[in-house]
Amino acid sequence: MPHLINLPPFMYKSLDVSNFNLIQKLSFVLKGKLVSYVINHTNKNLFCIFMNNFFRKDGYLSYNKNNYYSFTSEDRAIYFPNKRVVRHVNNYPNQLNLLFKSYCLDFIDFKENDLVIDCGANVGELQIAFEIKKIEIEYIGFEPDKDTFECLELNLTNSKSHAFNMALDNTTGKKNFFLDNDGGNSSLVDFGTKKNVSVETTKLDDFHDIDRRIKLLKIDAEGNEPEVLQGCKNQLGNIEFISVDFGDERGIEQKTTIIEVNNFLYENNFKLVRFSEYRLIGLYKNTSGI
Repeated sequence: MPHLINLPPFMYKSLDVSNFNLIQKLSFVLKGKLVSYVINHTNKNLFCIFMNNFFRKDGYLSYNKNNYYSFTSEDRAIYFPNKRVVRHVNNYPNQLNLLFKSYCLDFIDFKENDLVIDCGANVGELQIAFEIKKIEIEYIGFEPDKDTFECLELNLTNSKSHAFNMALDNTTGKKNFFLDNDGGNSSLVDFGTKKNVSVETTKLDDFHDIDRRIKLLKIDAEGNEPEVLQGCKNQLGNIEFISVDFGDERGIEQKTTIIEVNNFLYENNFKLVRFSEYRLIGLYKNTSGI
């Protein structure tokens, strides 16, 4: 398997490598090792030049003003603050569709103008996934990291999308935000890094721009999921679905939050209706007849 020999995951997520013959497998491994070297040893424009030579089908990469961006085959630019932009150089529609499925969202019947709140929005790939599927939702994204937030704003191109440079939490004020910019795992929970910045936090209950039913609350808070839910307790009756990434990302011990999340939601009239086949993500539905 490619992950066992440390090939970049974006290279094989859309491929059935098991059907490759021996020559194809050897060629794929060699290309993967070269791509890994480029990712680890080049930056900015040089990195983009090499990657554009490796992958030509879905557009091309460029670098300008501290951001990487991918021009898709539809001439849409998708911005990233780091080399996670490689997620969009190899069959990017498949990557976005996989993201959608990983949060179990294909089981929800979305309608036009449904409100989706994205906690841990990163660069807004979830909103772009809705665009790819031609589902016109109203989108609110929360992203506390300044550099990532700048790319989120650039990626939200329609008037129904809104971004806020703050973290959802169980407090409203300021907290230390512990940084892992390259890996996309920054968190309000200290996981042992020395790098941190002060960011604004808000409880969803205190966020007064929301005055109607919420179709979906998606939570990917890198271990801070219980606090996010505590901060929206008064809003829970107004939310139809909650999709939560409760993977092993909490604190130095990298614990999961599945028990805390599951207990909290069941106590507040939500039941688990789907479990992701891709990651530790659960989809919960409000049972109070919203």
